[in-house]
Amino acid sequence: MRRVFTIIAASIALMLSACTKPSQTENIFPVLDSLDGTLWYSLDNGDSLNIIYYDVIYNAADGAMIGYDTPERANEIVRREFSYTFTPADAMSDGIVSMEFSDGQRYGGILVPKGVFQINLRDVYIIQLYEVDERGEIIYDVNGNIKSTLQMWRE
Repeated sequence: MRRVFTIIAASIALMLSACTKPSQTENIFPVLDSLDGTLWYSLDNGDSLNIIYYDVIYNAADGAMIGYDTPERANEIVRREFSYTFTPADAMSDGIVSMEFSDGQRYGGILVPKGVFQINLRDVYIIQLYEVDERGEIIYDVNGNIKSTLQMWRE
């Protein structure tokens, strides 16, 4: 009798948990059709003792990646100018970003729509870039790993 009661109690608990499923509202975020006038954030923690905190500023066709030694961004330690192109997302693909720094280093990648990733529990847009050659192909090191990446985000 005790087993029957346990089975019935477990069945009821299972049915109640199925009935009380929390409703999830789907957030709809705007699609970016331009990077002009936007500020993005990035960081480089390749050397855990010297983290660089970046502000990445996109203007009409160029921009700057400004690095600071603290999250408060009081002391500028590096500045890299770049030109870029941006193709907005459509129904068939993500947004495409190509960036070329003034020293000739090139990056290419995608803009991931807001709502796919979160940083500090906030939905963000992400730009994920990979170092590319003059043909736009990703550059790998001798071990087969991607040579260099850049990732930036904004709310």
